[in-house]
Amino acid sequence: MVFGYVRVSTKEQNESRQIKALMDYCKELKQENIYIDKQSGKNFERESYQKLKSILREGDTLIIKELDRLGRNKDMIKEELEYFKNNKIRIKILNIPTTLMDLPKDNQWVFDMINNILVEVLSAIAEEERNKIRIRQAEGIAIAKEQGKYRGRPKAELPKDFEKLFKQWKEEKINATQFTKLLGLKSRTTLYKYIERYETE
Repeated sequence: MVFGYVRVSTKEQNESRQIKALMDYCKELKQENIYIDKQSGKNFERESYQKLKSILREGDTLIIKELDRLGRNKDMIKEELEYFKNNKIRIKILNIPTTLMDLPKDNQWVFDMINNILVEVLSAIAEEERNKIRIRQAEGIAIAKEQGKYRGRPKAELPKDFEKLFKQWKEEKINATQFTKLLGLKSRTTLYKYIERYETE
């Protein structure tokens, strides 16, 4: 089956443009199979998205207009794309042409290749953004030190075993859901805040 996902950041914004783009692209897509959220993309705790994810099955196709409609956090997007890849759900992103290629039947490797490209591109973008944050912070501290204004700040306390589990997560021995549970956190959003803090300190 073919499904669509649409997200706008606030209730005041209109989702019609995204819906039209999806339906213009795919005539098979029925409006009742388009799931809509009207909230921020800072995490994936969205009612319609979670409902859609529970419905999607192997062999289904999910269409979205732009990658940032899925979400804003690159690490979290990567994890969602990994989920789709592992569950053999095809994702088509209208502003990423390689995801729209017609695939020959029984050529699963092409499907895997496209999904792998998406995941790798997102990983590279996320790493680049983290590097920029580190550079900006280092430059800001250096300037503050020169001006005698830098006093530093107390190191933020991390949950017990965070560093050990972080290493396992980076090595893909555990996923983010397991990481969250092992730390005793209530949500992945909190986990990603700790990760961001740890990586930029």
